[in-house]
Amino acid sequence: MKGDKNKKKNIQKCDESLKNKHNILEKILEASPVGICLVENRVFTWVNNEMLKMFGYEEKEDFEDADVHMIYKSFEDYTTAGKIIYHDLMEKGKSDFDFDLKRKDGTIFKAHIIITSNGPENSIESTIVIITDISHREEAQKAKMEKQKLQGVLEMAGAVCHEINQPLQTIIGYSTLYPDNDIISSRQMNQIKAQAKRIGEITKRLSNITQYKTINYPGNTKIVDIWGSSSDNS
Repeated sequence: MKGDKNKKKNIQKCDESLKNKHNILEKILEASPVGICLVENRVFTWVNNEMLKMFGYEEKEDFEDADVHMIYKSFEDYTTAGKIIYHDLMEKGKSDFDFDLKRKDGTIFKAHIIITSNGPENSIESTIVIITDISHREEAQKAKMEKQKLQGVLEMAGAVCHEINQPLQTIIGYSTLYPDNDIISSRQMNQIKAQAKRIGEITKRLSNITQYKTINYPGNTKIVDIWGSSSDNS
């Protein structure tokens, strides 16, 4: 009788210990700064609060028993991601990749996805999915590249302005010394002055470039738009 009571107490202690560990684990998962969810056969069975925040939902019930198709922007993306996940889980038991996902309001963002499964027998039967919004990282990388491009343009513009301005001033200076004659008319001289002035305006624009902007150019290429990239819009 006494042995049965001790056994019952031990079982209760084990149950309480497991319950406490479960509560602690759930608190850790809820406090995570990344989205964490349990997915069974591509159906959500549990999500943490960050998943709600990340995808713009209010209640966990919006995810529970819902197909993961809800976070993809199209059925094609849903299928493509499924193939990647299935292949990776079968090969190495873990899938780790970047993919575009969809929020509740339809906006798309770049996410990093990590998926692990219990085993290769049925790799998608039960999986733990971790999702991180990396759109800000991508924007920061894009901004860095744009800054590098702008720096290159500014350095080239500075060199061009430096090299062109001196001979340009010489041309303008000499053009004022030549009177009308049989070799060159007043109209032609005015054209020379106008074109020299135009070159001066171009170098001025180059020296005032503040952003990296391109326009299409014949030959399926792009060139820097010095008029749209300059801070001088007069």
